[in-house]
Amino acid sequence: MLEGCYIFLILGLIELLPQRFKSAGYFIADVIMTTLFASIILYVAYFNTVPTYFALFQLGQVSAISDSVISLLNPLYLLMYLDIAILLVFKWSKKLPFPTPKVDKRWVRTSVTVAVIMAFGIFVYYKGVDIANPVLAAENKGILNYELLNIYKNPSATVKPLDPNLTPAEINEKIAKIKGNTIIPDHKKAMFGAAKGRNVIIVQGESFQNFLIGLKVNGQEVTPNLNRLIKHSLYFPHVFQQVGPGNTSDAEFIMNTSLFPQSYSATSIAVGNRHFYALPRLLSDEGYETMTFHADELKFWNRDELYPALGFDHFYEQPLYGNKDIVGLGPSDDVLYSKGIDILKKSKQPFYAMFISMSSHHPYKIPEDKQGLDLPKRYEGTIVGDYLQAQHYTDAALGRFIDKLKAAGLWKNSIFLFYGDHFGLDNDMLNRNERALMQELLGHPYTDVDRYNIPFIVTIPGVTHGEERNIIGGQLDFLPTLTNLLGIPIENRLVHFGQDLLNTDSNTIGMRYYMPKGSFINEHIIFQPNKNFDDGTAYNIWTGEPVKDYKNYRVDYERVIELENLSDAYILSLPHQINANKMP
Repeated sequence: MLEGCYIFLILGLIELLPQRFKSAGYFIADVIMTTLFASIILYVAYFNTVPTYFALFQLGQVSAISDSVISLLNPLYLLMYLDIAILLVFKWSKKLPFPTPKVDKRWVRTSVTVAVIMAFGIFVYYKGVDIANPVLAAENKGILNYELLNIYKNPSATVKPLDPNLTPAEINEKIAKIKGNTIIPDHKKAMFGAAKGRNVIIVQGESFQNFLIGLKVNGQEVTPNLNRLIKHSLYFPHVFQQVGPGNTSDAEFIMNTSLFPQSYSATSIAVGNRHFYALPRLLSDEGYETMTFHADELKFWNRDELYPALGFDHFYEQPLYGNKDIVGLGPSDDVLYSKGIDILKKSKQPFYAMFISMSSHHPYKIPEDKQGLDLPKRYEGTIVGDYLQAQHYTDAALGRFIDKLKAAGLWKNSIFLFYGDHFGLDNDMLNRNERALMQELLGHPYTDVDRYNIPFIVTIPGVTHGEERNIIGGQLDFLPTLTNLLGIPIENRLVHFGQDLLNTDSNTIGMRYYMPKGSFINEHIIFQPNKNFDDGTAYNIWTGEPVKDYKNYRVDYERVIELENLSDAYILSLPHQINANKMP
């Protein structure tokens, strides 16, 4: 009934067309509705959530990830277009089997009126019904009604900007109060200034999940170079992604701002034209030259606005790397790092260099000569096998990059960060055999905790000597952890929603996209609401067992929502970037 009244309304309106236009009207409506539903199915398969009209702003990015999209196509989807194919065959043969009957316009007008009244009634009823889980909301409200309600409510327009006169110190105090934290003076922080004055080199690993660290398959280490690096690093194994629809670009945004990403559109598209006092600007003020390296086109995910908005001095994009040694979406990680090293050698120090790895992008198809693992036959033709091979190459290229940094004399005077941008494997993309392979690798069924868990590794040559920190963390925590190590005070300078993981006793990680609004991970559970907190689902993050009595964690649920709203309000209070589409 929820969908029927809208469809009936469309059909009724077509019937009001002149007779000669009706066949074309029905055909066009059929194509549009079929494509709409097929797109929703594909979007849910890729992002694991229901799209809203905001997703239309991302259509320009589809061509760049066409291999990923194509890999998700199920032959069964073609059945949705079967009726259209049959109609085309009849049209070409000029033998339409179903004559168009003449219908009394009075009955049509009555039907349209009834459909309008029903649609309006359903719309009015459900506009007052809030359901946190978008999949459940679309199921209960009807997908077409759900889309119209999102247009009507426009979540981005419901947030009011903060008073622009508030200082960073005042906003940070408000954040600490919501969290229930006390701001620690810099001189009392552990490891404050341990990497003071050093170059900063960050590598963001594409689709890199934490279960890969230390993993062996057929007696072979999947990530031997990172395993060795961890022996000389600070390693945070219980860190989780916090990205929104922008995925990789959102991870870049979070690393450089410690702000929550947008929940309805890629952050770089939604607010990439704002002027952020972010990590690149902060480091520029400290005398750093700042740059970012990405072997993709400047306009992909609106980075031509995002990077200037964050304050990067330089951005090195696709033309620098050429068109040789293509892996996945573009030039290989080896090419990325080699070109980057040449530039770093010529750069004044200290510098801040961010590298966006790309070779291990979904669907994880890499050339045979780069497949360094000898996998058992049961892995052949599986996305699990492809994923392991791709990440093994990522690790190998990273190892060669570190060797080049050492040979160039840059390693010993740098702080090096590596982390994963977002998950690579989703249960919904795995078949029964692939789920069994994951259980074999992990020793337990593959869960959301495994899925969202990413590594965070911090190396300060000569200072760190292999230490594992078991605090729960998220991507918002990377920036304050780094600035603490650099000895750069930020409480009075830079608004941040994350916490320094080296000086944190407890933490709650807010998730707002791949899980419903209000979802969180703390030291005990992973929780997501359905209609609201009271009917949510919780699991023990250490055992995976369901937790039925989670009522004591309501404060975490409320804090996460309040913090996300505050982050949105802060972003909207920022001025627009002047000449945001022009890199220096």
